[in-house]
Amino acid sequence: MRATRAIAAACLTAVLGTAGFIYAGTIQGGSAVDASGRNEIAANGNVQGVLYPGNPASEARLVKQEDERLVYVRTVASAARWRVEGLEGPYRVRTGSSYTLVLPARPEAYTVADLLSLAPNAFREQPDGAYLLSESVTVLAGATLSLASPDPARKLDLRLESGAQTFVSLVALGGSLTLEGSETARVSVSSWDSTKGGPDKNTVDGRAYVRVIGGHAAFSFSDVSHLGFWSGNTGGLSLTGTDAVGTFSDEQPTPGETEAASGGARLLPEAELAALTQESAQDYSLVTAGIDNLRVSNNAFGLFITNARDIVIRDTVISGSLVDGLVLHRFVSDATVTGTVSSDNAVDGFSVGRSTAGVSFERIQARNNGRNGISMDARPLADGPNAVGTAVDSYGSSQISAGAFEQNTRYGIEVLGGTSVAVRDNRVTGNDVGIVAADGAKGVTITGNRLLDNARQSVAVRDGGATAEVSENIITGGDTGIYVRDATANVNANILERISNHGITLLGTVPKTTVAGNTLAGNGSTAIWSEASTGASLGENDVLAWAPAYTVERVVKSVFQPLTLIWFVLAALLLVTAVARGKDRRGVIRSPYADHVPLTSLGRGVVAYDDVRQPR
Repeated sequence: MRATRAIAAACLTAVLGTAGFIYAGTIQGGSAVDASGRNEIAANGNVQGVLYPGNPASEARLVKQEDERLVYVRTVASAARWRVEGLEGPYRVRTGSSYTLVLPARPEAYTVADLLSLAPNAFREQPDGAYLLSESVTVLAGATLSLASPDPARKLDLRLESGAQTFVSLVALGGSLTLEGSETARVSVSSWDSTKGGPDKNTVDGRAYVRVIGGHAAFSFSDVSHLGFWSGNTGGLSLTGTDAVGTFSDEQPTPGETEAASGGARLLPEAELAALTQESAQDYSLVTAGIDNLRVSNNAFGLFITNARDIVIRDTVISGSLVDGLVLHRFVSDATVTGTVSSDNAVDGFSVGRSTAGVSFERIQARNNGRNGISMDARPLADGPNAVGTAVDSYGSSQISAGAFEQNTRYGIEVLGGTSVAVRDNRVTGNDVGIVAADGAKGVTITGNRLLDNARQSVAVRDGGATAEVSENIITGGDTGIYVRDATANVNANILERISNHGITLLGTVPKTTVAGNTLAGNGSTAIWSEASTGASLGENDVLAWAPAYTVERVVKSVFQPLTLIWFVLAALLLVTAVARGKDRRGVIRSPYADHVPLTSLGRGVVAYDDVRQPR
């Protein structure tokens, strides 16, 4: 077992590295900023979100130091169990200029009372009834730290010391962490700068955080605020499991296989191997969580989850994050998020990363976020052979239903790649683009949604041969209702109203795209514009309520009809002739009777007979 523990400790560096994630998407530098100074604009014109206010160099360095500290704590904890004689119960480890309180396995949970006893100088009750923790705490596998108010009638206010000189953390290294509040007595966890008498709002020098690695998290009726910095791991409230240790079949080897493995190097006994895999699985398993009535505000990342399964999040509110609100980063499966609101975050309200599948979002809301309401990236982690042999599988089998996505700067809902993603019965209002399926997303179902006043397009299916079913949606307002470019879509039974440009636009190669059974009303230039596309099939659509606007293009087309053109040429010839004759007269004014003179001007006029009589 000593060998087992040594192997476990040695593996932690790789584990922490696997779970790590440093966000570099909103660093000030390589991109432009819009006129408001709030949003970073990429070279392709996409809004990247509000700029991160911290310092990349110092914060990334602190993330590395935190990983090193946890590796050291875990290594010491593994060795102390057999090298320190008579070691029983919790102990402290010096980690740099500070100390970390280590809580080892025991049947009963550690509580606030235990912390008061174990760290009387580092965990103290304040005059206002709050508790200030000035020492980091680590919970090992087999242990649980349960934070609840000692008085059921009063809330628990836990403050984590966080200032210019130091910050502390609560980390479960394979153990469990619970925040057990109630409707009448919530649990509050926040950073606290004692020199300023308030929360730490500066991330440059690091900030207190809470993290669960490969254990279980249970949060209910709790408030978490002003935590975290720079990376997902240290982002504030993070659940970062790891890949489960593999096991092989229980099938017994054949006599021939046993004979081939005999002699030479020692064959390890299967019983010891079983113990090794069981302990490793406990220490490095995927994280699980049950979260109910949690409020998260002003963290770096609101709630960051990676390498997790069986995640249930209900009735949670996330706001004011410096990056994303709720992040399901990598290898999250069987997760359900219901009744959750994510608003006013710097980048995305909800972010679902590659390799995450089987996620259900029901009745969620995303409002006023700096980029997208929800981003779901189901593309493969690699598109071919690669240095670390990453699989090229696509992900998906997720759904977004009965939600509301309003006033987000870029897109309401974005689906990139993957398969079998359903977007149903949502309300999508006031975004730049409503719903986007792109970059080879296959089998996306976009149906039953209500889209209102999205600026450019309400539904866009585009690029990489994406395929989607776009049906039974009600679209009101905006420049273009449904937009299909270099993709395939079955567009049917949609109702479009008050469209100002094109009701449905088909552009590029759109093989097997069908447009039928739609009702279009508006006053744009064209109800269905498909002149610049190939491969589409247009069926019967109701465009009786479409009233084309009198644009310059339409006026020109109406003027240049064959008969109108002939009359225009004749009129032009008459005008040219009149102008030419006018030039010959050089503008001289002449009498209209100039060519008509009286006879008297040609002779003597009337004379007497005698005057003209000839002499004889």
